[in-house]
Amino acid sequence: MTAIHNPIDRDVVKNLADAFVPQYQNYIIHVDSFKEAKRHDVLLSAYAQTDQSMPLLLLGKSKYQRDIEQLVVALDLEDKVVFLGFQENPFPCIKHAQFKVLTSDWEGFALVIAESLVLGTPVISTDCPSGPSELLPENNLMPMRNIEAITDKLKQAMRDPQQFHAPFDETLLPVRIAEKYIAFAASA
Repeated sequence: MTAIHNPIDRDVVKNLADAFVPQYQNYIIHVDSFKEAKRHDVLLSAYAQTDQSMPLLLLGKSKYQRDIEQLVVALDLEDKVVFLGFQENPFPCIKHAQFKVLTSDWEGFALVIAESLVLGTPVISTDCPSGPSELLPENNLMPMRNIEAITDKLKQAMRDPQQFHAPFDETLLPVRIAEKYIAFAASA
């Protein structure tokens, strides 16, 4: 058995990222559907313990959005958390963010991390099974569900986002992924 990742078309992602400049500045971005496994509750609880010097923009939607909105109110974060809903092209928002954050209990390949790296956006993520640790250095990873550790990492990233910059893995480019499929087919 061989695992071959999804390809990331760097040029397409970069071109889409230049479509517009978001109205927000100096913000944290989280891009994901509102699902239990994405642990928005953990993210918001940790964010509430920071100085909230950067607004937190949430891109995505689902049937759980109302629950997340209620948690924002309960944590008194209405002036700091912005719900942007689903966006056909999230790349400009990712490109202009100070950093991207994921607090998932589970990820597959974590496509949004690879896309963020293409755009040069620093990323911090929980070290959930599969995905983030394949794309990010250990310094960028946080333990799952550990609100204290996630709060500390958020504070570090808010002070100096660039310490969490990581290079894009060029083996994810379409031509390299195609080569892997060809090599796999030849070996079968």
